[in-house]
Amino acid sequence: MVQQSHKATMDVDPVCGMRVDTVSADHEFTYKGRSYHFCAEQCKEAFEKNPGKYLKPKGPFGRFLARLARTNEKTFGRGGPSCCN
Repeated sequence: MVQQSHKATMDVDPVCGMRVDTVSADHEFTYKGRSYHFCAEQCKEAFEKNPGKYLKPKGPFGRFLARLARTNEKTFGRGGPSCCN
């Protein structure tokens, strides 16, 4: 019997929309009492400079970009083309 040491919890990077495992994420930032997880240092730095830009509700174009980031991750994996790697 194999025991899991943790249960993977996924979060969405507020900058690029990529899914991030909150347990193993290397990039984390706490803003107004909430922890945000990021896929790369570049996304974390962008968020730190202007959190409000990434936390306001996304319009149709923002939702499209988030969906595109998730599709790229599924198609190419984490090492594929994206804004963060």
